[in-house]
Amino acid sequence: MFKSLILGVLVAGGIATTASAQDYPTKDIELVVPFAPGGSVDVTSRLIAETANTFLDGKEVVVANRAGGGGVVGQSFVSKAKPDGYTVLAMTSSVVTNPQLKGAPYKITDFKPVAAYNIDPEVIAVPAGSPFANIDDFVAATKKSPLNMTVAGIGTSHHMAGLALTTAAGLEFNYIPAKGFGEQLQAVAGDHADGAFWPMGEAMSHAEAGTVRILAIASDERDPNFPDVPTFEEAGLNVPIWATFRGWAVPAGTPDEVVIYLSDLLKHVYDDEGYRQNMKDAGFDPIYRDAADFEAIITSYSDQVVPIIDENGLGK
Repeated sequence: MFKSLILGVLVAGGIATTASAQDYPTKDIELVVPFAPGGSVDVTSRLIAETANTFLDGKEVVVANRAGGGGVVGQSFVSKAKPDGYTVLAMTSSVVTNPQLKGAPYKITDFKPVAAYNIDPEVIAVPAGSPFANIDDFVAATKKSPLNMTVAGIGTSHHMAGLALTTAAGLEFNYIPAKGFGEQLQAVAGDHADGAFWPMGEAMSHAEAGTVRILAIASDERDPNFPDVPTFEEAGLNVPIWATFRGWAVPAGTPDEVVIYLSDLLKHVYDDEGYRQNMKDAGFDPIYRDAADFEAIITSYSDQVVPIIDENGLGK
């Protein structure tokens, strides 16, 4: 049923592509967000869908939240879905760790990368009224007694960030898992936790509003929005970069022509100025990396976290 097409312009919204499935898509595409509404994956997925739908000829990318198990429920659903391009996963770093940490019933090879749309550096955030005025205060307190840090579930990249700091800087933490960002925000803003490990995309607007304070950012350079906040490396934490990746993936076995179509669709979304501005306004840095580059990002992250999981005896 599938055939390659000559490089050209599809009738559906003018999407240029080198290959596509014949008549694909003929129905709506379900974009599975394996987390609760309101978090970074949900927000960015809806921004993408809004723009993507302007390029589709009467069809839509429909966001479906299938939360549970720190992403396992939705990720497992997609891994078992028919590989026809109509079930797409909003993939995050937890796809790498969940099989090891939670015994998720899938392997990373059960997915085929499509493209990455965001790489979000980790931050250490504390309540606005926290006694920790800066990262030095935070580190000093942590070395006296483990601080209580809220994370978006055990085994997420944020939990892994804390474990990386234990390995690299000798800092110990007590982890408070939350069901979603809203619950984490309540814990931090309400002084029910000492702080949180968050992606910049979720922390930025609340830091700008004065609800929380960012102490350090796990990026290779300072964020221009927070020029006085040091990077993890500058703070002496010995972790140069730690970032959550976000992108699209489909079940293994999905035809290459469909993957190319979806990757091209994300490229056209990225090229839209309105989309890029909406992402930035929401606190996310929009990027585009094709399937090959996204696969390299996934591999690099796996190379970082697997040793941490092994060193901490966390694997199933």
